[in-house]
Amino acid sequence: MIGILRMWTALAERQPILTLTVTNGTLGGVGDLLAQLIEKRNSKGSGRFRWDYKRTLRFVSWGALCAPLFHKWYLFLNKQFPLPQQLQLQLQSNGKRAFVTAVAQRVATDQCIYAPMGIAGFFIAMNYMEGKDWASAKTRLSSYFWPTLAANYAVWPAVQAVNFGFVPTIYRVPFSSIVSIFWNAFISWANAQSATAVDVPVETPHTKITPRQAERIDSKV
Repeated sequence: MIGILRMWTALAERQPILTLTVTNGTLGGVGDLLAQLIEKRNSKGSGRFRWDYKRTLRFVSWGALCAPLFHKWYLFLNKQFPLPQQLQLQLQSNGKRAFVTAVAQRVATDQCIYAPMGIAGFFIAMNYMEGKDWASAKTRLSSYFWPTLAANYAVWPAVQAVNFGFVPTIYRVPFSSIVSIFWNAFISWANAQSATAVDVPVETPHTKITPRQAERIDSKV
């Protein structure tokens, strides 16, 4: 495992955009496949599992597309809100305060700017990858944007605080994508347990619409 991590790090240092694109796309596909398996297990229908590979490919495409944007965005946050150096953090009494302030600024900027834009972009992109028109995209946004954003704020500020404060920059995109896998799995489980559960998973690269939700959207268009 350590050897694989070292090899990945070496590749990421030489070709960061390409490595992150392939990694994030792969994790997007893994997350969707896991979500489909959980949905099947919790569904009332019988029969063999039928993999919706087209849906998985859409998530692979979205994850690959977002990786360079995420990386550039994280570099921008690093520049705008630099963390104090480790020595300064240890020697100066205000070092810890500066660290907390910088992390809070990064999280606030990320959640106020990138999160809503990313969620909206996801719904629009998925809509067109499914071959649907702008009217369908508007209906999907009006139905699911605000619930998704609210769910995002319940989980991802804490995740990003860890990400921005303690995870090296080159690992931040994979870190958020790995957390997304487990988050999507939880939402798939919760949605199967209760009709009042959160309908739409949160994280920007991996938000999904189930067939039942898609039927409700289409009926409004």
